[in-house]
Amino acid sequence: MLFIQRKFKVYAGFSPILVFCSIGILLTIALLFNILQIVTYLLFASGLASFGYYIYDHFKSQRTEVFIEFPLRIFIALFGLNFLLYGSSYFSAWDEFSFWAVALKELVITNEMYGLHFTDFPEYPRITTLIQYYFNKTISGTLHEGISISAHVVFSLAFIPIICYNRKRNYLNLILAFVVFFVAYQVFCTPIFYTYSDNTIAMLLGVGLAFYFLLNDKRKALLLAAIPLAGLTLTKPIGILFSIIGLGIIGVNYLFTSNIREQSIKKLKPLVLTGLIVFGCFGSWKVFISMKNTKPISKTTSQITLENITNPPDHYFPIRDSFINAFFFGEQEIGSAILKPATLQKDIKKYTGINLSFLEDVSSIKISALVMILLLTSIVLYHRKHVLSYFPKKYSFTLLAITMLFAIIGYAILLLFIYAFVFYEITQKEAGELASYYRYMGSLLLAFFFFFSILAYNTKKRHTYYLITILCFFMLVLPRSFFSNLLNSTPNESVENRLKVGKQFGDFIQNEKIKKIAFVTYDNIEDITLYHLKYELLPIQTNSEPITFKALTASKTVQGIKENLAEYDMIVIKEKYSTEIQEYFVTNEIAKPIFVLED
Repeated sequence: MLFIQRKFKVYAGFSPILVFCSIGILLTIALLFNILQIVTYLLFASGLASFGYYIYDHFKSQRTEVFIEFPLRIFIALFGLNFLLYGSSYFSAWDEFSFWAVALKELVITNEMYGLHFTDFPEYPRITTLIQYYFNKTISGTLHEGISISAHVVFSLAFIPIICYNRKRNYLNLILAFVVFFVAYQVFCTPIFYTYSDNTIAMLLGVGLAFYFLLNDKRKALLLAAIPLAGLTLTKPIGILFSIIGLGIIGVNYLFTSNIREQSIKKLKPLVLTGLIVFGCFGSWKVFISMKNTKPISKTTSQITLENITNPPDHYFPIRDSFINAFFFGEQEIGSAILKPATLQKDIKKYTGINLSFLEDVSSIKISALVMILLLTSIVLYHRKHVLSYFPKKYSFTLLAITMLFAIIGYAILLLFIYAFVFYEITQKEAGELASYYRYMGSLLLAFFFFFSILAYNTKKRHTYYLITILCFFMLVLPRSFFSNLLNSTPNESVENRLKVGKQFGDFIQNEKIKKIAFVTYDNIEDITLYHLKYELLPIQTNSEPITFKALTASKTVQGIKENLAEYDMIVIKEKYSTEIQEYFVTNEIAKPIFVLED
């Protein structure tokens, strides 16, 4: 961070997020060339050497300037606080076990991608897991869940020192802003301690936009913005769409409102270079996965055709209606934003005897995407003088507002088509339910919230009142689980069950030659035990898709079941229905070793 700040004359508050993005991009390149572990240790060693050199130079030269500037001291404080909060945490979220944690474990064990033949979601980039890999390798040397979660949270908060840019110090506002940003992740998207990439997508887009509009030197601003936007393409497949949104917003403003009075070709060079950096990162990853002969989990956006749009199939219309209801009326609420005033009313009555009955009525309000857009609009209107100071040229802010509105509308329409034409081909149930809508829609709105919050931040008392108001609103919409999970260093019931499952099976097979197992549930297709096994038992392979005993016996002949299970070395079942399943296997001479998990 000191090297980037001093060598490239970058503001100290910009260096934390720039370093994280740079490390992620460099580790991605190392992953492509199968030199991941070497590059990790070289980066770590170069960081230590640089820090040692700056310490030596500072005292030898008897410099009078501050060695570590205020924004970096803020980051150090956040770093330490974060490890105190999450250093002993455990993975607990569904998608962590279906992909993110399993992909990380594979990287840490083998130092390469596909090293243990984990091929679920093979087209997914790995920048967030690579940041976690870096921390695991340089701190513990092995996989540590608390370190992994801490690394993810530190990455998520590395942008906060940016708010100090050209502003006076105000510790109260700084603390309030930190709390607001921390909580905003769950309000708009997902809890900050889940290692999903949706939060990272939002943060990187917001930072890319903030870099460009904060700096007066637009050439330098473009190059700085290119780094988080390039990292954005390496988060997950949809990351490139967010990078394009960021490039589009920045590009339109640069071309039509920039003060640069040069020939058009010369003026385009910084913008073209920014685009090359972003698309270069994206293209390198696409080339890599094509060389690995990986196949996407679906036909992706190739399903979104003009024919499907102009003459949609029958299933499109109920999905469209659900999406409209979700977007405008909150049928599916954004992020974890579920109003809980009714619960608050009960708590107040329980502990004080005061009955605030109006709070129960407020609980019927839904937090839709439209409500969040209105929240963003109110933030800009409240800070209009301060925000507009970053747009000195006539119509420049109007142009920004128009491009952002088009981005929201365009993204919402594309998201609708993805549910109707892409997700429907994978799972009709999840498409009809708009599965994870709150995360996908919330990511873009969270990015714009971060962007406007960075621009609007100031040290005046008026801003203190604003931060308190926003925080009070967030407290109302947070689910109660937020507070119980805030310090999740103690294993909850789900984590304990997962650790118990891993220990049971691990003790049994340590001397067995088991390479692939099938977990067969009785009739529950959504049993998370399958994904717990997938993570805990790696490098042993587990079935990618759920297998239920009821569906298997209803849809296949005995010979078909034997063929379906032929590739597995062992069958794992739960104790509750073990007798019925084992009797069926014996009766029909399905000769497979069976391991029974204790409930």
